Amino acid sequence: LQSDPGTKVAWGRIVLSNEDAEEAGYATVKALNRYDCRSRSFSTIKRVYLDRVSRVIREERVAEQRAIEVNSNSVDESLWREVCKPPAARDLARLADEASRVATANSDKPAVRHADLNDAPQMRAVAQRTADSHAAPGHDAPAEPAHGSAAHVDTKGTIVLPPKPNFALPSRPAASPPAPPAAPAHAAAPAHAEPAKAATEHRAAAPARKAVVKRAVHKPVRKKARPEAVKVAMNSHAETPVPPMVAAHKDIHWSYEGAGAPARWGALNPAWKTCDTGKRQSPIDIRDGIRVDLEPIKFDYVPTYFRINNNGHTVKIGVGPGSTMTVMGRTFDLVQFHFHRPSEERINGRGFDMVAHLVHKDLDGRLAVVAVLIERGEAHPLVQTLWNNLPLEQHHDYAPDVAIEPAQMLPAGREYYTYMGSLTTPPCSEDVLWMVMKQPVQLSSEQIAIFSRLYPMNARPVQPANDRLIKASR
Repeated sequence: LQSDPGTKVAWGRIVLSNEDAEEAGYATVKALNRYDCRSRSFSTIKRVYLDRVSRVIREERVAEQRAIEVNSNSVDESLWREVCKPPAARDLARLADEASRVATANSDKPAVRHADLNDAPQMRAVAQRTADSHAAPGHDAPAEPAHGSAAHVDTKGTIVLPPKPNFALPSRPAASPPAPPAAPAHAAAPAHAEPAKAATEHRAAAPARKAVVKRAVHKPVRKKARPEAVKVAMNSHAETPVPPMVAAHKDIHWSYEGAGAPARWGALNPAWKTCDTGKRQSPIDIRDGIRVDLEPIKFDYVPTYFRINNNGHTVKIGVGPGSTMTVMGRTFDLVQFHFHRPSEERINGRGFDMVAHLVHKDLDGRLAVVAVLIERGEAHPLVQTLWNNLPLEQHHDYAPDVAIEPAQMLPAGREYYTYMGSLTTPPCSEDVLWMVMKQPVQLSSEQIAIFSRLYPMNARPVQPANDRLIKASR
């Protein structure tokens, strides 16, 4: 699974010999690891122990996910290479030869200062291709570092890669003991370079105390490549043309009105066809729910720092790790929450002023969304904190030095409706577990008006229920 840019999540399995299995009490251990494809490191998220017939003996989540550097010529390195697929040595040699040719061709010209590289199209093209070759595989890899530094070719023809960006937010004074100092980040280098030091064992730390406030994870924003640099790269390298689908849909922009309105989402991009053809789309008008004794949702939210982003479609709040929700025997991590106006969900035809969607994901990548309906009434303290820290511009985010308690977003009554649906934005992926809380929360008229100034309407219309089973708490 592609996680953050440059990061992938994958399962690994170790099978013990019969003799070792007798001693250990299990025959197989599976580990869910998060691999950092840039710094040659990984951290373990979860371990599952199985017997000889693959029955689960026990599961354990790693409370403190400590980064472990990959040791050369080890099983860990083999797994890291299998997951990250770094460029081969011959590809790096080809890039070096190309840089040398560019330097030779420009050897009779005055030395180019670093600040003047924007006026050297050939160097920009080589630098862009070099940066692309070192980025993590997958469509989510950023085209260039998020802080403005870029790969370039110096006056001696040497490819100079940017330092690995550090998006870690400063730690807060915590109630739990501080984590051991992190290993120094590797400078960007060919994938076969050996790290200075590697960890030799995996340990699960003691569970963190609930009072510890977690930081939201910052995801670097992809920057658009300069048009002239892309043009030079395309003209000078006919062997790597832009894929037709990318060229045809590079200017796609979905929205809630006009040419990008919801009725056209499925036609804007073949990858979004489920928006048109799916049979379990969301939102829906919740009617005729079967009244049963639904198990309570177990919310275990902790205080967290947050990152707020006005992304052009909504106001999204990213939260730090540690907040979970358990339902139907599965535990989901709270990833983010965002808002729509008016509410996308309807209850027996009735709409609401707004709705908050709390998005959760489990370790297998499955999604669960808790919808909290919002009506006009008293001011909401958590939402006021969010509005106080709104970024001044769209597509900008901000991580204030203040914490929130996500549990304040939930109503006092925990009865709910549940059904299987989809994301309410492209690509409209299905198999999403929805839980719509029966009791709404309140925002003041002023708080609703603030969101309305940004997004007067950002709700997808209700979709056909198609005889889906809807269950409701008694």
